[in-house]
Amino acid sequence: MGYISFNIPPFPAYIKAGEYVHKKGTRHFKRTFTVFDMLYVRSGELFMTENKVPYSVKAGQYIILVPGLEHYGHNESKENTETFWLHFSIQKDYQLVEEGNEHWGDVKIREGTFESPTVFQFKIPRFGEIKHVEFFEKLLENLVYISQQTPDAPLRQQMDFEELLLHIQKEALQIPSAAEKVVEATINYIRKNYQSDIKMEDLARELHFHQDYITRCMQKTIGMTPNSYLNKYRITQSKRLLVTTDYKMASISSEVGISDSTYFSKLFKRLEGISPLEYRKIVNRRNR
Repeated sequence: MGYISFNIPPFPAYIKAGEYVHKKGTRHFKRTFTVFDMLYVRSGELFMTENKVPYSVKAGQYIILVPGLEHYGHNESKENTETFWLHFSIQKDYQLVEEGNEHWGDVKIREGTFESPTVFQFKIPRFGEIKHVEFFEKLLENLVYISQQTPDAPLRQQMDFEELLLHIQKEALQIPSAAEKVVEATINYIRKNYQSDIKMEDLARELHFHQDYITRCMQKTIGMTPNSYLNKYRITQSKRLLVTTDYKMASISSEVGISDSTYFSKLFKRLEGISPLEYRKIVNRRNR
């Protein structure tokens, strides 16, 4: 299917995102769109044809439909298929190319000066499979569920969208398998032990690697440190508890491994843009 090639800055512009369930026995309607349309399948399978080429998009995969090219569902969904959709535009020229970047050295095409920014050339696969699904879906959830009640919401959505594109570009590059294995082991350890007081020295001792090496592998592969991933994972788990229980903040904080409920509330607001209580109220209103 090839790649979408464009230079940064400026980043493409986020427009709108949402969730949609394609019911069993239905198919996507035919249309030619005026902006880019990314479809990510969370569960199930989506059958999509673009420019007369059929694709089967399965769970954990995405397709980016290009403006001006006709697309439609060529088969009915075999089961209820949960998807995220995301519309964006590229303000400057872009190209559809057959070959992507191999290394970060290919992405940076001009070094910045005191008067001009560094220029990057992204080559985003138009169809692909996401390796780090949880992180990717967290970004999509941020775009969909971010509170629109704050004046800076569109800016934070643009920032999350840029992080999402950066994540796709990173995964498209050739990353050493050794680093990927370290990241996988780190994530597994965090998910199993997030309710405990995890320290970097414990992680290093468990994986038999130096703390700095683990951090470099995480930053290179998924763009965040072990502590950042731990914080995000804890907050993700707390959101589930906020929606499915009536626990008080102190109980939820303790349940996800954070002993100080005040710190938990501050961390939640820093990562989500709203307080835990505000999040609970918003989701409860939607579910009525």
